[in-house]
Amino acid sequence: MSACIIRISFAAAVLLSAVPAAAQEVSGDAPPAVPTPANGAQRYTPADFERFAPRTALDMVEKVPGFLIVTGTNGGARGLGAATENVLIDGERIANKSTDARTALARITAAEVAYVDIVDGAGLNVPGLTGQVANVVLVAGAGKGGFTTTLRWQPEWRPRLDDNLLNGEISTTGKIGGTNVTLSLKNEARRQGHWGPERRFDGDGGLSFVRDEFGRYKADQPRLSAALARTTANGNKWNFNVGGQLLRLDDRVDGISVQPGAGTVREAFRFTEDEHNFDIGGDYELGLGKGRLKLITLYRFEHSPFVDSFIVDREIGGRTGERFKQTADESESILRGEYSWRTGGGTDWQVALEGAYNTLDVDAEFATLQPDGSFLPVIFGGEKTRVEEKRGEASLTWGRALAPNLTAQLNLGAEYSELTSSGPGGLTRRFVRPKGKLALAWKVGPKTTINYQLQRRVDQLDFFDFASSVDVANGQGNGGNGLLVPPVVNRTELEFVQDMGAWGNASVAFAYAYAQDLVDQIPLSPTTEGRGNLPPAHLYRISSKATLLLDRLGWKGARINSDITWRRNRVRDPLTGAWRDQSEGQDYVVDLSLRHDIPRTDLAWGAGYFDERYSPNLRLDAIQQEFTDGPFVTAFIEHKDVAGFTVKLSYRNLANMKDGFNRTVFVDRRDGPVAFSEQRLRKFGRYFQLTVTGTI
Repeated sequence: MSACIIRISFAAAVLLSAVPAAAQEVSGDAPPAVPTPANGAQRYTPADFERFAPRTALDMVEKVPGFLIVTGTNGGARGLGAATENVLIDGERIANKSTDARTALARITAAEVAYVDIVDGAGLNVPGLTGQVANVVLVAGAGKGGFTTTLRWQPEWRPRLDDNLLNGEISTTGKIGGTNVTLSLKNEARRQGHWGPERRFDGDGGLSFVRDEFGRYKADQPRLSAALARTTANGNKWNFNVGGQLLRLDDRVDGISVQPGAGTVREAFRFTEDEHNFDIGGDYELGLGKGRLKLITLYRFEHSPFVDSFIVDREIGGRTGERFKQTADESESILRGEYSWRTGGGTDWQVALEGAYNTLDVDAEFATLQPDGSFLPVIFGGEKTRVEEKRGEASLTWGRALAPNLTAQLNLGAEYSELTSSGPGGLTRRFVRPKGKLALAWKVGPKTTINYQLQRRVDQLDFFDFASSVDVANGQGNGGNGLLVPPVVNRTELEFVQDMGAWGNASVAFAYAYAQDLVDQIPLSPTTEGRGNLPPAHLYRISSKATLLLDRLGWKGARINSDITWRRNRVRDPLTGAWRDQSEGQDYVVDLSLRHDIPRTDLAWGAGYFDERYSPNLRLDAIQQEFTDGPFVTAFIEHKDVAGFTVKLSYRNLANMKDGFNRTVFVDRRDGPVAFSEQRLRKFGRYFQLTVTGTI
């Protein structure tokens, strides 16, 4: 880790860091309208967001200075376990793995929000939370006035591609009797693509040929869901969620080149997937003895067949091709119970038990193109694979204030798991893994907080790594590995949070982890490779987020936001034994934005800058890296009242960022001679995005 990075001062971090794009934006003209609550929370009322004319709770939380919503972990998390997202609604975490915090907040109208508290996670009786947490408190009796519909429509117009007109969500919420009802239809549509040259070089670095390529990626993912919630007269609470989704993917890449000895060569890559999935779950909470008991259940199922084909037409040499088909059925069943109570002195306790049963069934086929146009299956050793995991865990959580300005939360637990795989090298293994977390929040002063956490966690395996697969486009394959074990990460983090009042908010965090059994590419035999566990590794991270309000400098209504992270994941290379970066690990991300809400108008404008870098993917016979050439720059203008809707027009990719991919393929292993290399650079041009949000 570079000493110059470590020595960055906190003051410099405040000025150089901040949370991304439209995130975190509350007026610097006035402090919170409500005095700071006794628990040290920073409270924001609807009046603090008035200048932004928010339509939903998401619009409000995104405008809180220095706060960044953490999402994207629920669906891939290990069971339900402890909280993974830093947003609560009425003091409760979102226990539905199919709905992340952003989606849940976008379905709550701004009129339903009483206030938003930013609190220290260690001071909450919610296991797993540390650092800054947003608790969105709703108005008592919200929804009694009938049903309210929220709408988000986000079309895009890109050069040389079909218009993307079907991306958005519509949801309606209200009450039937005493039951809260939410119905929603959401489609995450995609119409993307890029085009440009790929240069092929021989082992000595000489140019062999140039291939002109055009990639188009189309997706529609409509999801229909319903949620019911009710609090009974005796204080018991229940929630019920059900949802189903269709996923249609159609990816195409066409290439044309003139190659020595083959003349004109046309290449066509196709990937299609036709998936459906559904989930059903709920929870019930009731008073029991001196505490409360909460029972949570979830069942998810996914059926996902795909076809991957690569066909080459040579002017001289004829036509060849390969096809890889796979049908996968995945399921997850979880039952969890939590009993929470408070004892004298304000000590919070929770005992939790969780059981899970996860399965994956894979039916695969690898085939080669025949002269008559049919595909002939070829035995490759991974035609059928079944993976099962039976898991149980128990945990005890303790939390209390150690001093008026110091709170602590301690979680101790252990899990038992049984992994069975029937694919290559399949067998049954059993594990007992302790895990837990210690979190501290120290209010050093009225505006300064230090958060600390020490954690041992067990990560979820990707069951597809147990199955063999073929990458027909790149002529590569992975053997299945039945010896995989779940990674364990022992992590510590220290975070400094500074409330700068009318100047904004900033934080900087330093983290280190000692990781065991990380998954990366390893040799499975002298001639094959696949996914497997690595020796112990060292993970480093420095991150900072902040909001700098510019009102004090005379620029009323303007602010700068950013989110900056630097990482190094150092692992032992399984081929050479040398230390290197983990394959496809994030090296850094820089996300900056400027937003100006013009005083006494409904207009706002701004710009954004985004850049990130990932380390190369190291296979045993190749080094390949996906990257972006240049930053992603955007500009936007927004009107907050167009017939009652907020309309935002963005002009994106102003700096003409391109998508790059470099690959070096070796004769045998990558510690030997080079066979050939490729350098790809595809542009996708500037394009427009329209975002329309509102309530009906």
